[in-house]
Amino acid sequence: MEWFRRLRGRLGLFWSSLKPWQKLSIAGASVMAISAVALTVLWAGKPSYEPLFTALEVGDQSAIVAYLRENRIDYKLDPAANAILVPGDIVHETRLSLAQGGLPKGGSVGYEIFDTSKMGLSEFQQKITYLRALEGELERTIRQIDSVDYAKVNIVIPEQRLFLEQQQPSTASVLVRLKTGMQIGPDQVKSIIHLVSHGVQGLLPENITVVDTSGKVLSDLIDQDLLMYGQGGDGRTVSSVQRELERQHEREMENKVRVMLERVFGPGKVVARIKVDLDFDRKTSSSKEYIPGETGKGVIRSQQNMEETYTGTGGPIGGAPGTTTNIPGYAIAQQHAAGSEYSKTETTNNYEITTRETQQVITPGAIRRLTASVLVDGELEPGRLTELRALVAPAIGINPDRGDELVIQSMKFSTTFADSLAEQLRAQQRMQLIFGLSAAAILLLVAALAGALWMRRRKMRRAAMPAPVERERIPTIQELLSSPELLEAQGELAVLEEQLRAYARSKPEEIANLTQDWLADES
Repeated sequence: MEWFRRLRGRLGLFWSSLKPWQKLSIAGASVMAISAVALTVLWAGKPSYEPLFTALEVGDQSAIVAYLRENRIDYKLDPAANAILVPGDIVHETRLSLAQGGLPKGGSVGYEIFDTSKMGLSEFQQKITYLRALEGELERTIRQIDSVDYAKVNIVIPEQRLFLEQQQPSTASVLVRLKTGMQIGPDQVKSIIHLVSHGVQGLLPENITVVDTSGKVLSDLIDQDLLMYGQGGDGRTVSSVQRELERQHEREMENKVRVMLERVFGPGKVVARIKVDLDFDRKTSSSKEYIPGETGKGVIRSQQNMEETYTGTGGPIGGAPGTTTNIPGYAIAQQHAAGSEYSKTETTNNYEITTRETQQVITPGAIRRLTASVLVDGELEPGRLTELRALVAPAIGINPDRGDELVIQSMKFSTTFADSLAEQLRAQQRMQLIFGLSAAAILLLVAALAGALWMRRRKMRRAAMPAPVERERIPTIQELLSSPELLEAQGELAVLEEQLRAYARSKPEEIANLTQDWLADES
């Protein structure tokens, strides 16, 4: 324990050598360090809460809170996100337990409504219960779409009629609310319509209406094949696909002309505007051509040969035309001729007609007419404008036979607006520079005043302090030996003090150890 006593003695010596303000500083720092460690330990020991579910409906929140209270599970509510927070180590376990109980339901009731059977329901009540379950299941399915935050489905199934002309078709309406910062496109609207139509028996897609919470009838927008969504100033607006394709061609050509001419005249020195008229008519042309063969008669498809011969004493087999030879039983006198002969040959050729059929389908989207205007900053000569025209025309595909037009003019651009903006920018920069310099000057002035006050107070403090009393000089041993009268004045104490000083200068380590031993013994 000797080292411990020495350490305690050194610490006590160090603490006694400190000034009061130093002691207060060390004590305050120690208290702050201990408090920080205690807060860290306390914070680390607290459980971290994580979201159990977010964006919950009021009914789901009340049911989940009741379940947590019943099972004595700690929770917190976050009204900003409609979320319930639970300790992070039991989040997944709690979710599984709630899912087993059918929570959250998403604000709608599905087919689980039939889990609790009720006796004595009328046919009308059974029908309404089925519609509620069907609507709830469709709502849950529609909410699975990424951009949909909330969905409400209403289905109307009319009663069955005896005659078909009296039967009314089934209808449905869908209300959707989009998530913040997300948008819905025509493909998603079509998917919602087909989803609902295939989920309800006898429901046709044209009898479904889809509306968002801002009042837009989304189902009407997809009835036209040539409509698409485009970004507008007040949200999503509708623009023609044909016009969008034309504008895309125009932007591409304008960019070509501007980039090419700005390499020569510099940025901002060229303005190009192009109007493209596209042909969206779908055309189909067909032609049929008959081509003869090498002989001029085509290719033989079939051939028929017939040959008749007769040798005898009678006439030809056919006989002479008339009644006597064509009516059976009509007898006539036959004239027999000796050595008569008959021969007949007949050939029939059927030729295949050689044809060539051509069918051509012209796809929509070809350029019907193109007009372009190019404006260049400056004053150019007519020859230079002709060179620019010869340069720009093939770049954008000008075709005079199609009626295309290209106009290139040069004039001085107005720079008033740009100059005013530049002047405002320079004035703003000057104001910022002046403000910065003023702030720096004020800070320097405050620092100078603070330094002057500090120096003044220091001087005043030094002036107020009493002048140090000069200690009486003690003569050395040599002086005492040379002057014995000083020994009588100083005494033996002075001689002993001088000897101790000399010993301390020659062996300071031993003096220090001796002092520490004295302090240790006193304590």
